[in-house]
Amino acid sequence: PARYARMITRVRYTLFAVYQRVFSAIFIANFIALLVLLRNNTDTVKLDTLATCASSNLLASVLVRQDHFINLLFSIVWLVPWSVPVGIRRSLARVYTYGGLHTGTAVSGTMWWLVFTALLTLRHNEVDARDSLVLATTWAVLMLLALVCILALPAMRTRYHNTFELSHRLLGWTCVLLFWTQLLIITWNTSRTIGSSFSQLLIRQPSFWNLTLLTLLLTYPWLHLRKHTFHPELLSSHAVRLHLTHKVPRFSCLSISSSPLREWHPFATFPSTSPTHPNASLIISSAGDWTRNVIHTVGLSALTHSPPKSLTFYTKGHPHTHLLSLTPLFPRVLLVTTGSGIGPCLSSLLSQPRNQFMRLIWSTRSPEKTYGKEIVDLVRRLEPGAVILDTDVEGRGDLCGLAWRIYREVEAEAVFVLSNRRQTRTLVRGLGEKGVGVFAPVWDS
Repeated sequence: PARYARMITRVRYTLFAVYQRVFSAIFIANFIALLVLLRNNTDTVKLDTLATCASSNLLASVLVRQDHFINLLFSIVWLVPWSVPVGIRRSLARVYTYGGLHTGTAVSGTMWWLVFTALLTLRHNEVDARDSLVLATTWAVLMLLALVCILALPAMRTRYHNTFELSHRLLGWTCVLLFWTQLLIITWNTSRTIGSSFSQLLIRQPSFWNLTLLTLLLTYPWLHLRKHTFHPELLSSHAVRLHLTHKVPRFSCLSISSSPLREWHPFATFPSTSPTHPNASLIISSAGDWTRNVIHTVGLSALTHSPPKSLTFYTKGHPHTHLLSLTPLFPRVLLVTTGSGIGPCLSSLLSQPRNQFMRLIWSTRSPEKTYGKEIVDLVRRLEPGAVILDTDVEGRGDLCGLAWRIYREVEAEAVFVLSNRRQTRTLVRGLGEKGVGVFAPVWDS
């Protein structure tokens, strides 16, 4: 029985994690709706209905990625008091898996568009379907949507991340442009056939309003594209701390870029405790070509300038909240992090609600050498009982076993994990199998 229980729990935290359940619920609901619509003769199905369902899902997929929408979701959850049963609070804390809404509606929208394309192609007796440009744009949208979905698969996204990010953006924009082209052509052909006003016919279509809102949502963040100055502080050859020159709310996740059309990199900020740099800061560690290049640039500048020269990066939209902003939901919390995950953890340590108890486990190589004495001293001052593991001296050890032991010792209600993909999944699975309320980033969102 114990063996089967472990297997069920393992499946729960992999194939049936909250993210996957949200995705599945949305897709199954759309699939059932499609079956109901097609249950009789497909000749009676209106193409406008299929197009509306497709555009509605795609609109929802873009909406749930908007900064203001994300902040609204988190703000609602923050209102929940500690007096609410811990099981309910743990369920509400899963709000950070909103990525399941994004992927579920995006795939569902592609499914509706697939059926729309098939029926449009088969109906040769309709004037619109005979228009070669309409068919061409419809099939082009379908191919692009399918390509976006394929490149967003976890394995593809991990292996070709830069390609995924670029294609997600540019192919998405192209799809919207082709959507508009197809809608306008069909509306024009229909208005000529029935002798109706083009504009009146256009504004009576739900897809027109869906596309209008979708276009506004895609455009809005770019209207807030800004170039900001950051004051770098070289912590080591592995990490850099960037001090912001503009204010951001607490628990903010800030995406920065050197090339806005190509790639964006999100980092959690934490409040400043220094009068020299009154605004928040963030930590960048060596985890890829872009981060290594930033660290290398600051390192070269530090050789000839003290402090190093300021850097400029683009920001877009508005800062949105991140996973650790949910720590105030629980009166007793355990934070488990590795490496530069200490940055987001500092945001929680510096913004603790009154009477909240927080214990930290930080595993990293040479803490002072890698992240500087100031960061380590700040951690020890904010959390005197913090367990700081120097992996260069003590090795990696059994982090899951240590977290389980401390979790029981401090009687925590929740464990928040910030680490690399492999370590995160090990901790989530290991602690989850023991019935711990564990919260960690969703890598495939």
